[in-house]
This record gives sequence, C-alpha cells and structure tokens, in this order.
Amino acid sequence: MTRPTATPAVAHPSGRLSSAPQHAPMGRGRMRGMGRLATVLAGCALLAGCASPPLRLYTLGMPADQESQRPRLSSRAATIAISRAVIPDYLDSQDMLVRRGEEIVRSSRSRWATRLSLGITDLITNEISSYHPNELITDQPLTDVATMRVQVNISRFDVDENGQATLDANWAVLPSDPNKPLVRDRAQLHDTGSVGTDADVAALMRRMVIKLADQVNTSLPQAR
Repeated sequence: MTRPTATPAVAHPSGRLSSAPQHAPMGRGRMRGMGRLATVLAGCALLAGCASPPLRLYTLGMPADQESQRPRLSSRAATIAISRAVIPDYLDSQDMLVRRGEEIVRSSRSRWATRLSLGITDLITNEISSYHPNELITDQPLTDVATMRVQVNISRFDVDENGQATLDANWAVLPSDPNKPLVRDRAQLHDTGSVGTDADVAALMRRMVIKLADQVNTSLPQAR
C-alpha cells in the first residue's frame, strides 16, 4: 500500500512549523495568457470590420469636357494677376464645413483637395480667363509686372444645413499704370441647393464662387 507523500514543513522565525504553500500548475498561467491574446485578436477583428469608408477629396473646379483651343498669346498681351483670395481663418483649411446655427460642423467623410483659399483663387482665375482668351490671366508668379492685379477678400462664406448659401466679398483691381484709377467693388451673393451629400455641398459652393468671379470680371477695365 502506497503512503501519501508528506507535505514538507517550513520553519517560521517563531519556531513553529507550517506547510509549504501549494503552487498552481504552470499550464494554468499559460491558458490565461492565451485567453487574453484571443480577446485582443477578437477586438482587432471587430475594429477592422467597423473601419470607416475611404476619405473623399473634392475640388472647387471642374475639369472641362473638351480641351479648349485658345489662341496663342502675343508678346504684348495684357497680363492680369489674380492674388490669393483672403477668407476667414476658420474656413481656410481642407475641412468641408456646414453651419448649424452658431456651430460649424466638419465632415468626417470628405475634405477639399487643397486649402479652400487656393481652390477659390484657382476657380476665380479659370472663370475670368474664359472671358479673356487673348490675355494672360494667372494666379502663378510672373517674371514681369502684370498689367493689373486683382485682390478678392471674402468676409463670409457659409452653407447651412438647410441648403442656404451666403457669400460676402469685396475686391480691388489695381492697375500697374499709376495714371489709371483703382477700381473697388463688393457683392453679397445668395443661393440655395441640396446639402444631402458632401458632393452637393461642393457643387453649391462652386456655383457661389463662379457667381463671384463673374461679378469681379465685370469690374475689370479694358486692359489696353
């Protein structure tokens, strides 16, 4: 008959003897570690399944359906320089914003492809250029002095959640010839449209900037 194995005794500083503590088998700790790892992996899989859709990028300008054939510029062609548009600081980013009362709501799904002030400047330049095929209309650096320079300042550009759009702007046309007068003007523009998607918001803002560019163009004096 086999006798049970005795538990070794441990001597305490007081001189009393007590049984040695029983230790859990090593396999049990490994199982707890594997359980934690499985929980982490399951959480990662859940996050991957709930990943947000890809970010969409928008521009204010629209590509032309067909390449327009513009005449070659002569060496004496007038040059109109479009300075970078000035807009409120909170708008001058790549965020697509819609106003909700006093709150500004940023889209989590879409952004502008560039800073909004650059997109506005580019669209104004392209729209004015369509009216002056024989002149150089540019927002790029020039090697010589432009015939005139256009500065557009936008003090308000809001699209609210109900589809109401408002744009307040003023602009100046500064001729390089000091004998020609400085031209100043301003406009308050309104429009309505759908804002159900970020593409709708981009289209509404595009229409507003084109309206502004058309008004700026009517203020340009004869270049030559």
